[in-house]
Amino acid sequence: MTEESGKNRFDVDPEVLSLFPGMHLVVAIATGLDNETENPDVDAAWHSAWLEAGRLDVVNAQSHPRVRALREDFKAAGVSMKRFPISIESMLRRALKGGEPFRINPLVDLYNTLSLRHICPAGAFDLDAMEANLELRFTTNQDCFTALDAQTPVNVETGEIAYASDNTVLTRHFMWRQSLHALVGPGTRNVFFVSEIPGLAGEEVAFEMEHDIKSALAKHFQRSCETFILSASRTSLQW
Repeated sequence: MTEESGKNRFDVDPEVLSLFPGMHLVVAIATGLDNETENPDVDAAWHSAWLEAGRLDVVNAQSHPRVRALREDFKAAGVSMKRFPISIESMLRRALKGGEPFRINPLVDLYNTLSLRHICPAGAFDLDAMEANLELRFTTNQDCFTALDAQTPVNVETGEIAYASDNTVLTRHFMWRQSLHALVGPGTRNVFFVSEIPGLAGEEVAFEMEHDIKSALAKHFQRSCETFILSASRTSLQW
């Protein structure tokens, strides 16, 4: 990533947060991670979170209060939840069906564990794959996106909410689909974790997520991390 006075930046457009009243973004910066070695402790935590989510007393995934709150915010923002379901809704739907959890790699399984544990979206980007600072903003006609199953990038429509680095869109429609660019893979060593806590959940859940990210990285990867909580009152950070 580019540096400004020795610092990297993450900036959030306040207009984005205005569409999600009360939302908090929990961010963790972790470096020097080993994501190649099998991690049985993460496997066990992920399996436990999957089973617990599958036993939730809800009619379906979209009826969970935190999922429903996010769906309502997206609907108010003009985003179709039928076309662009948020990540936590899709994952909770799979967990409620039962069966064995899917596995990707230890870091992804870890943030999926935290996501299901709190029923809040969570994800991460490979910091070494980004050549510019990170933003959460509305897309422009200069932005492009490379899907996971694609070889070449495509332009995106203007006005979508997205995590982006320079003109590279990392997630479409905020929490819907992640790009091939900056994807967390076995070779990932340095990551930017982020979890979007809906306003309904409140600041307390944001603090719980922050604590859990710190604890999980220390327990399962033996690494400390820098953490931050962003909201309408704080929309940027440096590390």
